[in-house]
Amino acid sequence: MRTIAMLFCIILTGCAGSLGSSSDAGSATPDWYEARKAEFQGKGYPKLSRVPANTSYEARQSGLVKTADEREALRTAFFNDPRSATVSMTPAEIRAWGLEKRQQVVSLDTPSDFLTEEEITSLFALFERPRARR
Repeated sequence: MRTIAMLFCIILTGCAGSLGSSSDAGSATPDWYEARKAEFQGKGYPKLSRVPANTSYEARQSGLVKTADEREALRTAFFNDPRSATVSMTPAEIRAWGLEKRQQVVSLDTPSDFLTEEEITSLFALFERPRARR
């Protein structure tokens, strides 16, 4: 019985010693820990009813309204731009142009002289290994 009481006292003393060191560990937490803890608890976020309204949208929209002279100047600049020119080719001419470009690309395609079919087959045979099956 005495041995059990001594063992209990030793264990109790060890627990009391670790209790003091655990409180030291709590005070040694990094700075970001408290902010992260508040984030997980949902604290620090604004209420949706308190979010300010975005009034800059209306200001940007009102800036888009132009006078008649400004609109006419924009329209003239748009139609004078070469990129806004109408299509001058018929569908048949566009098709012929596409076929011509395709032929040019195909003529650039040259057969490779890197590996022959026999060399490729021999390489595949090197790596073809039976696999374990149950």
